[in-house]
Amino acid sequence: MNEPMRPRALTYTEMMNGGRQHLDLADHIREQELQRRVGHLERDVEQLEQALQDSSMPKRKAALPDGKTA
Repeated sequence: MNEPMRPRALTYTEMMNGGRQHLDLADHIREQELQRRVGHLERDVEQLEQALQDSSMPKRKAALPDGKTA
C-alpha cells in the first residue's frame, strides 16, 4: 500500500509565474507597469468610442434659456 509520491499540481499563480510561488520584485514592477498601461489604453479607447458616437449624431441647435434657438 505504499504508493509512490507524485508531485503536486501547481496552483494557478505558480503556473502563471513559470512554476515559482511568488513574483520577484522586477516581475512585480513590470506587472504593475503593464496594468497601468492597460488602464490608460482602455480609457483612450473609451474616449475614442465616445468621440465617434458624438460625431455620428446629428447636430442640434442650442436652446437659449428663454426657449429661443440660436
